[in-house]
Amino acid sequence: MNIISDFINKAKHAKVLVVGETITDEFIKVVYQGQSMKSFCPVFQLTGEPAEQQMGGSYAIFRHLKDFVGKIDLISNEPGEIVKTRYIDTHNGAKHLEFNKFDLKKREKYKIDVSQYDVVIVADFGHGFCDHIEINDGFHLMCQTNSHNFGFNRISKWKNKKKKSICIDLREASLQINHRIDECSDAIMNELYNYELHTEELFVTTGKQGSVFTDGKNIHFFGFSALCSALKVPVAQKMIIPSLAASLTTTWLCNENNVNPDNLIAHANKHLQ
Repeated sequence: MNIISDFINKAKHAKVLVVGETITDEFIKVVYQGQSMKSFCPVFQLTGEPAEQQMGGSYAIFRHLKDFVGKIDLISNEPGEIVKTRYIDTHNGAKHLEFNKFDLKKREKYKIDVSQYDVVIVADFGHGFCDHIEINDGFHLMCQTNSHNFGFNRISKWKNKKKKSICIDLREASLQINHRIDECSDAIMNELYNYELHTEELFVTTGKQGSVFTDGKNIHFFGFSALCSALKVPVAQKMIIPSLAASLTTTWLCNENNVNPDNLIAHANKHLQ
């Protein structure tokens, strides 16, 4: 498809830096055996299968982009410092329990000069690594809300930096403006854009509505945002390509595989007819 091939041609010479936490995702398969009669707690049987480990967080972003760009670097914590262990039902894949380990080693500040790259992505998962970076203006930001940092990792913690783009979901958007957002109207997008974000472009992922984009003047709905933003591609590409990439990643478990030009084109040919 022309829209995909145009994007691939624009991206292939880009120099990219990804900054943020690497998260080790560990999966242990179990069989649910019911609830204990005495202590009212769930009971599971270990299957004996070896635990599966995947590298997620900023490393997953690195993997997804590496086959599209000319050069890519990663600044992150060491593998094993952040581990999320999930006990997964062997029958239906449901997550029963999760245990988190956070053991970031003390380190000096990382000083990052964005002028050395075409695209700099800061992926702040709220586990402390991004508190150790010093970065000048002109980067692309995501700031994830999860069970560990709920309410404490708002995107406005970066308000004193000028961003090229920001990507958030509905829950993160709701925390940002202090009231629940069920769907992104034009008024909501304008409120978000003008509320302590200091960004050139804003992407909001909504699930049922797809993605919403604004540059402060125009608002576009559609159901690699940072890479698309940096390459100054048309709005249609800003919306379609990240949506295709996101939907492709739902076809495998967590970070089991990564997006590449071949599977992105195949996915587009299948769904954009």
